[in-house]
Amino acid sequence: MEPNNFPVKDLLQKFLDGVITDAESEALFAWLKENPAAAESPELESLLEEVYHRSFEEPPALSPAAGARILDRLMESTAAPVVPMRRRWIPYAAAVALLLTAAGTAMLVMRNKKAAQPLAGNTIAAPAKPGNHAMLTLASGQQIRLDSAYGDIVKSGDLQVNNNKGELDYKGNANTAELHTLTTPKGGQYRLTLPDGTNVWLNAASSITFPTAFNGKYRQVKMTGEVYFDIKQQASQPFMVNIDGKASVEVLGTEFNVNAYPDEPGIRTTLLQGSVRMLHHNATAVLKPGQQAVVSNDQLNVTTSADTEMVVAWKEGLFRFEHTPLDAVLRQLARWYDVQVVYEQGVPGILFSGEIKRDLDLNQALTVLSTMGVHYRVEGRKLIIMP
Repeated sequence: MEPNNFPVKDLLQKFLDGVITDAESEALFAWLKENPAAAESPELESLLEEVYHRSFEEPPALSPAAGARILDRLMESTAAPVVPMRRRWIPYAAAVALLLTAAGTAMLVMRNKKAAQPLAGNTIAAPAKPGNHAMLTLASGQQIRLDSAYGDIVKSGDLQVNNNKGELDYKGNANTAELHTLTTPKGGQYRLTLPDGTNVWLNAASSITFPTAFNGKYRQVKMTGEVYFDIKQQASQPFMVNIDGKASVEVLGTEFNVNAYPDEPGIRTTLLQGSVRMLHHNATAVLKPGQQAVVSNDQLNVTTSADTEMVVAWKEGLFRFEHTPLDAVLRQLARWYDVQVVYEQGVPGILFSGEIKRDLDLNQALTVLSTMGVHYRVEGRKLIIMP
């Protein structure tokens, strides 16, 4: 019997045959990451040996030195405790690449990508493919759908606004400052360059309101949802982010991410570079790179060792999870795929680790979760999670 009844043997065989699908590979990596002891299991080693030798009529000969070099390269990109296994795994280094890389980073380099087959009779037809979707609202109330308007879409004085390939670029300053708002729907994302050169990335279901010229003491913007900022440094004019009227961030020149979705348990500001000051009522906190300020239950607290790679994975085209509860996973999927999640009998106690590429369609992503033991059914655009 395969470990925990998970189809390890079948998925390993598909990997070595080069026919594993995106969804199957994501599920395999997630399972291995949640079951790190499996990599040292004699039962799994036996499975690996069987699959390996069945996949090659004449298994490639690897000298101990060659096998060790392969493992060394693998260990450079994995946090898995694989050193004690080195001698055991060397004969299967070509195949164990899958296991070691999965245990550390949940990434797969596939020889042949194929789309996952949707679950028969249990799929959701998305209204639009997730991607670069946004709406620009001008001070006059005029709305410009950026999916269909390209090139120089706004000109005002010295200001020129260009829209191209998911990027909205403000160059110059308007003679009179007006407020513009960029909004992404569920399933949308967009990049924006502000008049001062600051770069901004909006995740799904987010918005940012900003002036067409920064003329005051501060460069002030207001945001909702989740936004990543790469601030253009101007020491004489600090940058201020109003987080939906609930908190604010003051910066000079830095890179940081703000997650302030109303359905999340708190507002999280995570600093990657530079320095920021988080303000909430009368409380303040100055962050260093790698720290995260959390506003929750009307309190401001600081986490000193945030997982910054996981925080900004969305910007890199990934969902990344590390022992993440199922409801937190599904909140992200719901915003990206524009579905409503309903729990039939409470939230199943399932933790998920690994990565899912955001360019998978919804049914492929659900196949990953299904393989991890998530039971669901579909009613219209409702995703109903069952016990």
